[in-house]
Amino acid sequence: MIETNGIIVHIDPRGDRIEGRAFEIDGWIAANGPINAVWLPASSTSPLPNCERPDVVRVFPGRNALGFSGKCSDRDVGPDGLRIAFQIGESTLEVQHPLPSVLPVPSKIERLITKWRLKLLARRERMATNAHARWNLTLRRHLLLRKQRVNIFRRMHADALLGDFAQAVPDAVFLQIGVNDGLTGDPLHHLITRPGLRWHGIMVEPVAHLFAQLSQRYANNPAIRLEQAAIGETDGTAVIYRLNTVSGDSLWLDQLPSLDRETLHRTVAQLGASADRIIAENVTCLRVDSLLKQHDLDRVDLLVIDTEGWDWKILRQFDLDLLRPKLILYEHQHLSDEDRKSAQQFLRRHHYDVVEMPEGDTIAWTFAKEPRFSPRPIS
Repeated sequence: MIETNGIIVHIDPRGDRIEGRAFEIDGWIAANGPINAVWLPASSTSPLPNCERPDVVRVFPGRNALGFSGKCSDRDVGPDGLRIAFQIGESTLEVQHPLPSVLPVPSKIERLITKWRLKLLARRERMATNAHARWNLTLRRHLLLRKQRVNIFRRMHADALLGDFAQAVPDAVFLQIGVNDGLTGDPLHHLITRPGLRWHGIMVEPVAHLFAQLSQRYANNPAIRLEQAAIGETDGTAVIYRLNTVSGDSLWLDQLPSLDRETLHRTVAQLGASADRIIAENVTCLRVDSLLKQHDLDRVDLLVIDTEGWDWKILRQFDLDLLRPKLILYEHQHLSDEDRKSAQQFLRRHHYDVVEMPEGDTIAWTFAKEPRFSPRPIS
């Protein structure tokens, strides 16, 4: 995402960019004035297909938003990214939006071998008789795809892995810490609400008005338990810092609560908001072991942490040898270099593979071991 002259542009390629091949994109523009057209100036002056984006308007209230899509080729790419032009009111502007790295074209024999191996793994996944075996095959398939991408791993690949995880482990138990409202920027919402999925889980959110929205969203889902608390290093109370948001503010400003005041200050400065709007609130605080004991939780298949700079302090409290989550997702972009390194070393010591994604999150995975007893399901 880039911003220029008050205009915000976001573009996502559909799938990976392969050297010498055309690729498709989806994107949106948010601006104060009317957005009349979007096009690729190197290819054509014909407008790209467009659509309304009410979700973008929710994030940038008071602005107009227009979604677009199209097929691009190498000639549409300049030295700094995809060349895209748009008309805002009477003005025409052109920008270059950064794109992911181009992947080399695999040889014909490599493509055939990979295709055969993927087909074989997919068949074995379908024939697997339990979730542990199915997950191991699913993970092997994604690792093969990652190898084909020369180890590139981005959020779109994490989303694909999460989606296949849901299919492989349809009765998973998840723990999500720092859920916000349960919708905005939530990597699990579309999975939890997927028809036929039998996930059970705990969602943790300390901020009162966000927890109220979360409660309303999942009020009729008996498989979801909600906990209004911050997760810290001591039980009791803690001070959480957030922006004093009002009706009409961007939803992004409600994504920032943190137990670390300095992290919030830095983020507020990056967003151009006023630090004068920072307020402090006392909230209930639980240690990880207290949270697990309170909910009688002895199994976690999927662990998600998004706590604006507190992620490592939470992650290191987990006994990974005991719980052994198959997938772990946390936010690293607000961690110090030392904490990022410590978090990765901690996971690798427990035999997890770890990948930092350029969008600011880290994903870690491990192969499942057959349990010697049937874990007690969460109820």
